[in-house]
Amino acid sequence: MISDNTNASIDDKYQVEVGNWDKDGFIVLRGFFNQLETENVNQFIDNVWHSRAISQSPVTIDTYLESPKYKRILLSSASNEARLHPYKINDLFMEHAEIRRLILDERLRLILSRLLDGEPIVCNSLNFEFGSQQGNHCDTIYMPPRKRNKMLVSWIALDPVDANNGPVRYYPGSHKIPAYRFKNGKINAVASEMPEFDAYMRNQLDIRGISEQAFTAQRGDVLIWHAQLLHGGTPILDESRLRRSLVTHYFRKQDYLHHFLRIRKSETGGFYFRRKHPHVT
Repeated sequence: MISDNTNASIDDKYQVEVGNWDKDGFIVLRGFFNQLETENVNQFIDNVWHSRAISQSPVTIDTYLESPKYKRILLSSASNEARLHPYKINDLFMEHAEIRRLILDERLRLILSRLLDGEPIVCNSLNFEFGSQQGNHCDTIYMPPRKRNKMLVSWIALDPVDANNGPVRYYPGSHKIPAYRFKNGKINAVASEMPEFDAYMRNQLDIRGISEQAFTAQRGDVLIWHAQLLHGGTPILDESRLRRSLVTHYFRKQDYLHHFLRIRKSETGGFYFRRKHPHVT
């Protein structure tokens, strides 16, 4: 249970940001996590890499992001060389309390609950050490929520982020653009039709006069966005720089009670889905 004191402190510090959610589709929480909290996660990721060969973990890693060499493999079989290029580790939260502790932090859950109008439940997490350089997209095309507008994303900066190490780009207010329908009538992404999706979104941005913004940050800053907000990854200009981050997708728990056998309660409060890990390719 979240205490009244926590409620009051969150109200005082972030009331303006939360108040702009409907209009902008995102909020920024500066200095939300402290240096110790973020460094604990960075150290944990180092430990995961160092112990991967003996861990027998089912966790997967997407290697060589945005490259012809892209492949999803078991983290336990990843080479040292794979860590030197953009990658993401999938769903560490299902295996490790160290990740759950941050993404289901009591203070963060309070804000997420307000934005979702209900209790959040973690459905997916991604750990990056470099910028993703991913093309523009809406998260709903990859994991549509059961209820419209009841999915959001937190992006936690674990390193300083500036124009040189691949910040996230996003488009304020783009969450209000009607969802693109692929030829099958659904919003789920169809790879061969992504050029049409891109053209539709560019046209909508032009019509609405929406411009790109980049999220520059210090360690511990948090960007929360509506799952329909258009966003992507900017180019990495300085390849010597890390840009470690922890990205988490949340649904609204009450919309998934029929999946009660998969719902787990975290040690520190909050809920997450326990499911199969992504298949390797």
